[in-house]
Amino acid sequence: MHFHILPFVIECLSKDKSSLHSCIQVNRLWCRTAIPVLWSDPFRYVTEDKENFPEIIFIYLGSLEKSAKQKFLSKIPDDKKYLFKTPTFDYVKFLKHFNYWMVVGSIKEAARTLNFQLFYFNDDHPLEGTIKTHIVNLIYVRSLRLDQLTIADHYGLGHFLEEKDYKPFKWVRNGNFLKQIKKLSFCIDYASLYKIFSWMPDHCPNVKHLKFRLKTFNDSDSSTITNVLSKFNDIRTFKLRIHYRGYKDEEILPSIANNIHSLTTIVFRNCNLKNNKNLIQEITQCKGLIELKFLLCTGLTIDKANLLIHANFPMLKSVELWGDYCDEIVNWGKSISPQFYDDPEDA
Repeated sequence: MHFHILPFVIECLSKDKSSLHSCIQVNRLWCRTAIPVLWSDPFRYVTEDKENFPEIIFIYLGSLEKSAKQKFLSKIPDDKKYLFKTPTFDYVKFLKHFNYWMVVGSIKEAARTLNFQLFYFNDDHPLEGTIKTHIVNLIYVRSLRLDQLTIADHYGLGHFLEEKDYKPFKWVRNGNFLKQIKKLSFCIDYASLYKIFSWMPDHCPNVKHLKFRLKTFNDSDSSTITNVLSKFNDIRTFKLRIHYRGYKDEEILPSIANNIHSLTTIVFRNCNLKNNKNLIQEITQCKGLIELKFLLCTGLTIDKANLLIHANFPMLKSVELWGDYCDEIVNWGKSISPQFYDDPEDA
């Protein structure tokens, strides 16, 4: 295989951890090519294998500058210092996705590993603050490839982040750290976290992809998301997923009016569209729309469906519908992207 092609092949395996590990063992060229891909989002694997929690943190800390590392190791028990060997690569600089919850969760687990007297995941440990300062600083200074940021309060692994957990993150407003971000995700259970990050859109001017994954949804969430969207003028992708949504008729979803000229992908999952005719009308004005998804949504009645069916979407290539919808919009979806509607019994 020509070495110019190899990076593109390796990139196609970015979500296949096992294959990437195999690539690393081929030879030096394959190793140097696969390592940046494997370490572009290392914290994604902590949900699959919890033992990765502390390991990533120890590897990152092993790359501290000599003086900082010596000072840090002076606080570590002698029988644990072997965990902080200087790594072969400066792995931090390969980071592309900064999931703050995953990082903090990993730090907490690392502190537990270094002191087994810490029994509960939510307990604070003196080492935790020190580790967090070093890790956040390493990421802030060295992660020049960073383009994705996820703000979350938990990922089902036992710890809920609160405002105090995010205070060390506020100092990244200065400099160019947040200006690199192209993808911004909020995956939260509690709307109060929005208030903590009300400043963020002003410091992430280059965001193109915006995602909200919420446990519940109410009117204040709608106005907050609308406000966030209004601060960006060039959003290409907007995704909204609600995990536990009540079937209230008055549910009003956020407006995308400020981004109708830039949006190319719109995804709504588990949303109630019944009283959202204005939103559907806004979608019909997205002339650059390429991909549209309504996944497990309700309330997409025939009058709203007709607005979409008769709209002019010159670039639309994909309409994906999961759930129970009227025949008219299902047939429309089939006419645009039949691959999502093939009935295996008809094959």
